Amino acid sequence: MRTVKKILLVTLSLCLVLGISACSQQTDSVPDETGNEGQEQTTPDSGESTGYPQGVKPVLLAVSFGTSYNESRDITIGAIEEALQAAYPDYEVRRAFTSQIIIDILAEREGLEIDNVTEAMEHLVSDGVKDVVVVPTHIMSGYEYNDVVAEVSAYADQFDSLKIGSPLLNTDDDYDAAIAALAEETADYNTDGTAIVLMGHGTEHAANATYAALQQKLTDAGCTNYFVGTVEAEPSLDEVLAAVQQTDANKVVLLPLMIVAGDHATNDMAGDEDDSWKTVFQNAGYEVECVLRGMGEYEGIQQLFAKHAEAAMEQDSLTAELADNAGSAAQQPITADQIQDGTYEITVDSSSSMFNVVKCELSVENGAMTAVMTMSGQGYGMVFMGTGAQALAASEGQYIQAGQDADGAKTFTVPVEALNTDINCAAWSIKKEQWYDRVLVFRSDNIPADSLTLE
Repeated sequence: MRTVKKILLVTLSLCLVLGISACSQQTDSVPDETGNEGQEQTTPDSGESTGYPQGVKPVLLAVSFGTSYNESRDITIGAIEEALQAAYPDYEVRRAFTSQIIIDILAEREGLEIDNVTEAMEHLVSDGVKDVVVVPTHIMSGYEYNDVVAEVSAYADQFDSLKIGSPLLNTDDDYDAAIAALAEETADYNTDGTAIVLMGHGTEHAANATYAALQQKLTDAGCTNYFVGTVEAEPSLDEVLAAVQQTDANKVVLLPLMIVAGDHATNDMAGDEDDSWKTVFQNAGYEVECVLRGMGEYEGIQQLFAKHAEAAMEQDSLTAELADNAGSAAQQPITADQIQDGTYEITVDSSSSMFNVVKCELSVENGAMTAVMTMSGQGYGMVFMGTGAQALAASEGQYIQAGQDADGAKTFTVPVEALNTDINCAAWSIKKEQWYDRVLVFRSDNIPADSLTLE
């Protein structure tokens, strides 16, 4: 009996030791970011392997508009975030949405808590993060992107390093990479007699010219059966339909030119309502196929955002002074003496969609600014920097004649007195043989803050 008791005592002691050892190796079950318990979290490493402060990794903050469509969110925004994490394993990837409406819907419907940009920045500060790279997943530098820049810039003095990436379509290389991704992902639909129609959102911001620029670059790349349109701006559905009707296409494939396939794609594009894109093309006699895949699903697009993150890492850190410059630049007129000499790609607001500037290169040299505007069409033969009435009274030597770039697009090289201010520009219509008044605003949004010297 004593022998049996000894064996039992030894067995119990071993179990106790093993149990304590196992407990010491387990991760704690703590509430995750949704507030739900049960998700395992490991204790942050010491930071010795990365060279960062103890327990604190640098952060890649992926900022997206967001979507309430769960499945699309996971395979688009989620996939972009996973690509960022795979590309930069030494960083922690965090998420923020810009749409408060979507954030509120997800919180009420599912208890899913997602930070807006300000909340995300506050959490980074309170968590002691020192190095942050913000990666916006917006397609262009429109209102949403600019709001992100403004919100993030307010925290410039809270970090050792704070950097912000560019939107999807910002440089010629971006367009080339995006077109390559689109061509690869739509290869199965790219057949004779098929028009591939890409539906974007559209904006009142000057960055809406991105759509016309993408259309031109698709055409230049030989993708002549690809057509770009928008839900809320130009090119409109009617304009896209008219363009498709000029071809021999008998089938139309509709795809969203958006990061996620959410409400616009599901309803405006593929819905059964009378004014949906699917219905309009069907009523025009086309066979229609709808593809509900957001661009965030495309590997090429995911890698392009990862490339933008890398480019941001190589930038100078945003300082409080640069942040002030960036914010001021968007609000006030800027003259040549406030910009470092150099060449910058900028955007141009036009009072008329008929005078559509798809690309603009601003040159600053010796206290003067000139801009080379690339037009979306061939309708204007010359411009005059003033009103139409002033143009009629001017001499021919004061008219600025049209030029042509390497791709055959029409260009005008014009003087620019100041950015962010209304400038009169009369345009001579070749067809109508008369001057039309236009008002242009050359924007400073895309000029790096460290190239500006503002009071």
